Amino acid sequence: MNTSARPRVVALVPTWRAAAFIDATLQALAAQSYPNLEILISDDASPDGTAARCEAYAARDPRLRLIRQPRNLGWTGNVNALLQEARGDYLLFAFQDDLLEPSYIERCVAALEANPAAVMAFTDIVLVEQDGRRESKSYTRLDAVTDRLARARLIARQRGSWWIPNRGVFRASAREAIGGLRRHAAGEFSADWPWLLHMGLLGEFVRVPAPLCTKIYQPHSLSRSWDFSWFSWSAVTLSAMAAVRRASIPSGEKLALHVTLARFLARHTWRKLRRAPGRLLRRRVLRTGREPVGSSRSSETAGRKTR
Repeated sequence: MNTSARPRVVALVPTWRAAAFIDATLQALAAQSYPNLEILISDDASPDGTAARCEAYAARDPRLRLIRQPRNLGWTGNVNALLQEARGDYLLFAFQDDLLEPSYIERCVAALEANPAAVMAFTDIVLVEQDGRRESKSYTRLDAVTDRLARARLIARQRGSWWIPNRGVFRASAREAIGGLRRHAAGEFSADWPWLLHMGLLGEFVRVPAPLCTKIYQPHSLSRSWDFSWFSWSAVTLSAMAAVRRASIPSGEKLALHVTLARFLARHTWRKLRRAPGRLLRRRVLRTGREPVGSSRSSETAGRKTR
């Protein structure tokens, strides 16, 4: 087979402190059935043996190329370094705690080749928790959605497993239109959401209905370290609004998306306010070791004592 006749795909692997499990990630990428593939790894100055393990794989497989960052860039900086370095027709984020089935890239590329209006193709996934529990996940809300504004509104509302497409195969032209991921006032918190929202304004998303990706939560998985506070959600929502402003769409669509994002933040704010009394109560219980008089739980306790 003439591999040069097939579109070139570059798998972008941002790594940090992954020596304990990066072997399995690279094995899964090396086993991909798609022929015209480069595996581009950027180690973010890991303090363990991650880079050494990647170098060992690169020595055995000419499709692998390792970039060693001289200093820690952080997650968004490392991802952006990969985006700047990649040269291909299609790209994908091959995250260090994801294991791809051998047909993953081939089926995503086929879906994109079959639909010129599509900018992204992704599959269903399997989540594996640290205790071994497994859960199948899919994101079906964008199935057959061809309207740009409707698609972006769905991503902006974050209903369902909206984050699954972030590990999909996307056209390299999208990188040129979006640029890289951006930090905001809360740092890197959910920085992939504004990126995906902008992606949704560029073209359709195609779901391959098969669980071809397994995400394994590691003890140091990035999203587990984030602070899901109101401030963080406010900062990333403002970042999403900035992504909308940068997009090449009519001003009326930008206004509609700003309203959607404002409502999204308002819902988060309302949930935080509703939960605040309960959190304060739990903190008081932990501090004093007893329920406040008049609370529902203390009343139930008192009732039990009188019987």
